[in-house]
Amino acid sequence: MQDTIDIFIGRQPIFNTDMKVIAYELLFRSNTDDNYASIVGGDVASAQVMMNALGDIGLSEIVNEDQKVFINFTEGLLLKEYQPFYPRTKVVIEVLEDIKVTPLLMESLSKLKKKGYLIALDDYIFNPELEPLEQFANIIKVDILEVELDKIAMHLERIKDKGVRLLAEKVETQEEYEQCRQLGFHYFQGYFFAKPNIIAGKRLPNNKLSLLNLLSNVYDPDIDMFVLSEMIAKDVGLSQKLLRFVAQTLSMKQSITSIHDAVVRFGLRRLQSWTSMLVLSGVEDKPIELFMTSLIRAKFCELLGEKLGGASLDAYFIVGLFSCLDAVMDAELSDLVSKLGLDKEIKLALLEERGKLGLALSLVKNVEKGGASFTLPGSITATELSQLYVQAMRFAEQVDLK
Repeated sequence: MQDTIDIFIGRQPIFNTDMKVIAYELLFRSNTDDNYASIVGGDVASAQVMMNALGDIGLSEIVNEDQKVFINFTEGLLLKEYQPFYPRTKVVIEVLEDIKVTPLLMESLSKLKKKGYLIALDDYIFNPELEPLEQFANIIKVDILEVELDKIAMHLERIKDKGVRLLAEKVETQEEYEQCRQLGFHYFQGYFFAKPNIIAGKRLPNNKLSLLNLLSNVYDPDIDMFVLSEMIAKDVGLSQKLLRFVAQTLSMKQSITSIHDAVVRFGLRRLQSWTSMLVLSGVEDKPIELFMTSLIRAKFCELLGEKLGGASLDAYFIVGLFSCLDAVMDAELSDLVSKLGLDKEIKLALLEERGKLGLALSLVKNVEKGGASFTLPGSITATELSQLYVQAMRFAEQVDLK
């Protein structure tokens, strides 16, 4: 039996003018003792909040049926081409105040709004540089500690005319609440009402090898959905998480009959985003760059394999992918390779860099180091080798790990 991992989410209520809780903002917390956000990368914190809330604890345990959850989305998450897998009827996307307004961001928010997601601008202080984002906002959260009430009043009518709802945050006194209510705010949040409380839960640990294997296959455009189903079904943690997400994010008139049934209903694009988010949120003790290196090496070896021949492209891909496995798994590569049932040629490539498979691995390592003293195979030029590495990097970037 696998040991479970304790997980935590901070939850702060959001009230309407009738003092009824209509939503909760979900916040990253690492334990129950310290009710404040630990220093964790923003992308990782947001990913963990989302995966813990939707995939492990379950939204039904956090909010009532008629309530929503506000989740912070960093620039890193918004700019990636994630296929949203979270329920649009429950999740409000909070755009953080330190984000940079760019054409890519505008395009991303436009797509999310067209899909029916509610968008909130967080900690808004009426910075002219952020004004272009107002067109996408359903809710604007005004930081009343940073903006004088007189200045707020100047902007309120303009904002209301756009059909935007206004939320006063960081309300800490009865006087502030009354002033904001009289100004026409629709919602309120702050310590005057309640400090964030912490909800605890448990999740099964992510099997790093299963996750890496799934990640390496889910972005293959020719992958068979049955193959993906088998990978997930072999891991109880992945199976449980997927079923929770499918149950909460898709409206289904029929019950799920199998893991394959869940995979098909979820769809490949959602499955890609879900897998990437799992990696981001669940491999806490390893830098994402390690997984990026694995994927770059895998694709590079595959591309080079098209020119070298001598083995299947899948074999080239596996050699590159598993070349970092010792660092991911904190174990000797020889011990890991012996347990994976790999072909002899793949083993020799990984452990001794022998054969054409080993040559591909040796070359990608030299390219990473910026080396120039290695011998090029056949008629392949240094320029071609650099081009292959750029292609591999682009492939890895599409996997949305950051």
